[in-house]
Amino acid sequence: MSRADHLARRLAAVEQKRDARRLMHTIRLTDGRTARLSLLDAAALVGNAYALDTTAPPPEPPAVARALAQQDPADDPSPWGALGRAAAAEWCAAFDEGRPPRVADALEAAAADAPAVDDEGAPRG
Repeated sequence: MSRADHLARRLAAVEQKRDARRLMHTIRLTDGRTARLSLLDAAALVGNAYALDTTAPPPEPPAVARALAQQDPADDPSPWGALGRAAAAEWCAAFDEGRPPRVADALEAAAADAPAVDDEGAPRG
C-alpha cells in the first residue's frame, strides 16, 4: 500500500468518526444534489422556527433551513422528516416574502399529512 493510499484511508476514518460524533446525515435534495446536515442542527431548527415572532418578518434562516426546505420528501417520509421540512420551508418562505411566519400552521398541516409509523419507522395499519 502506498503512503498516499494509507493517508487517504486514515483521513476517511477520521472524517467518519467526526461525522458520527456530530450525528451527520446525508440528505437528498429535490434537485438531485446531496447535503450533509447535523441531526442536532435539524432538530434545533424546528424549535427555533416554532419560537419565531409571528408579528414581524423573521430573521434570515440558517443554511440548514435552506437545505432542509429542499429535502426530497421520498428521502425521509417519516413524520419527523415532514415536520422538519415544513418548519424550514415556512421560515424560508416567510423570509423571502417579507411576511410574518406561520410555522405553527405549517407544522399542524405537516403532522396531519404525515403517514402513521411505529417506533421503527414502519407504516402502521
